[in-house]
Amino acid sequence: RINLKAIHDYRIRQALGVVARFNKDNYNDTIWFSKIGDGSLGGKARGLAFLNYILQKYELYHKWEGVRVMVPRTLVITTDFFDRFILDNGLQYVINSDISDSEILSEFVASTLPADLTESLKVFIHNIRKPLAIRSSSKLEDSYYQPFAGVYSTYMIPRTENEDQMLRLLSKAIKSVYASVFFASSKGYITSTGNVISEEKMAIVLQEICGSEDQGYYFPTLSGVARSLNFYPIGYEKPEEGIAKVAFGLGKAVVDGEQVLRFSPRYPDHVLQTSMPGSAMSETQSVMYALNLQPEKFKTSIDDAINLERIKIGDCAKFRNTRFVASTFDYQSGQLTTSPWAEGPKIITFAQILQYGTFPLADILRKLLEISQNEMKCCVEIEFAARLDVPNGKSKVFNVLQIRPISSENVGAVIDWDEIDTSNPLIYSESALGTGFIEGVTDVVYLRPENFDTLKTNEMALELNKLNAKMREEGRNYVLIGYGRWGSSIPSLGVPVKWSDISEAKVLVESGLENFYVEPSQGTHFFQNLTSFNVGYVNINPFVKEGSFDVEKLDSMPALEETHFMRHVRFDKPLTICIDGLKNKAIISE
Repeated sequence: RINLKAIHDYRIRQALGVVARFNKDNYNDTIWFSKIGDGSLGGKARGLAFLNYILQKYELYHKWEGVRVMVPRTLVITTDFFDRFILDNGLQYVINSDISDSEILSEFVASTLPADLTESLKVFIHNIRKPLAIRSSSKLEDSYYQPFAGVYSTYMIPRTENEDQMLRLLSKAIKSVYASVFFASSKGYITSTGNVISEEKMAIVLQEICGSEDQGYYFPTLSGVARSLNFYPIGYEKPEEGIAKVAFGLGKAVVDGEQVLRFSPRYPDHVLQTSMPGSAMSETQSVMYALNLQPEKFKTSIDDAINLERIKIGDCAKFRNTRFVASTFDYQSGQLTTSPWAEGPKIITFAQILQYGTFPLADILRKLLEISQNEMKCCVEIEFAARLDVPNGKSKVFNVLQIRPISSENVGAVIDWDEIDTSNPLIYSESALGTGFIEGVTDVVYLRPENFDTLKTNEMALELNKLNAKMREEGRNYVLIGYGRWGSSIPSLGVPVKWSDISEAKVLVESGLENFYVEPSQGTHFFQNLTSFNVGYVNINPFVKEGSFDVEKLDSMPALEETHFMRHVRFDKPLTICIDGLKNKAIISE
């Protein structure tokens, strides 16, 4: 048995670094990365193939004792199957139609995948042992200046013993990802980037999900995003040392902007959020995501998280994985203890991993970011997940899920602040990211603070979508000021706009209110698009003297358009907009 395991492990190692052509006659579970079709792999799959190659080139698979570093088992369905699916089912009319997202999805799911693809999927299903993530990999995705991060859908499905049932779930998920190319938000994004919807092609990435089953749910011990460039260094951190955000459970908590743990891979034992018991209680992860393993939970839906459960951390003590990532608050002493077995509320601190090194997370991230940046010749962002919940004697698993380039141009402008009048600003911030001077902007759109309501942020998003369309028609740009986090998928954290809803904004301002403050967006898909398009980003919290905002000045001006939630004003002359990405300072003034 030991010899068989060693041989199996050796065959997997031999397969790393190779993109094999899928052959249903000889496919088996030691073939780690394969493709079916003759078309393009798409951006996301190209990134995965690159990761697969460098893991093998630098012999990272077993570099860390007791840990296997690898991409998950992957099958890429190339873009030629997308073309055949559209043509065979007569779906070309969808490309320039105005039918709703729900109607598009219904049409696609009711259509038929090519027969040879279905036969190959049967063989693939027979050889997997875990739930699957069905991810988009379009031709335009993950390029340097237009990353399309989070624009298309990713669905997850459980593994079922009934392979016919699993084939139905998988087919439905693939067709749903195909449909997401033509959703209104995707079309808007493609238009805003100067591309043409008819030229977009979609490949599909099928990946085994990193994790383990626990009480009807499936999730990794931890997942996260790491960047080789830290846009907002604090204390002794340096931009080039990188930054990571990590969460308990599925990575949706990170990329959707939930409260998660932020740390520098260079200083893993210095985590600001957990430096005091009070901040650890209030500023760490409050919810986690897990895949519900009941097959009936996966339904045809525009919401690609239809079968993901959002579980409060207070309800997570029952999960095995909690012991690897949680500390306990001791009410009697008022202190945190790293023992997950102690009585008291659980707090996700990752202290055992980051402070005591029970898993080499920081070391793995440092090495991966360094190698990837050197190989790609640019700054990079990596998505990852890890499984620590393994049987005795088995290696823990660190999976690299995705890599994309990130633009660092917006931190390179050198500004002489002695030459800039900062005496009477409309906006002033020392937490900003941008490209130097932004010229020709006369319009400001801002949410009215007195009417801001976290229960009505969806209504605000609809209003902004209409205004943005009008500005696009007029060829105008604007400064957009709001509260909480722009682009949050959690409406209570900010306005849940899609990128296409605010594509004409040249500066985004995220402000706090007296009883409402959310940390900056760094690490989310929305933030990735923002930095790649060189849109100015400004974070302020005037109520604790972090920057300033002269809302009275804007209120005193006549409005071109005014609603219950929003005002649009226009200045006679272009505003002075200076955003210094090196010093993280910004000013907007008349």
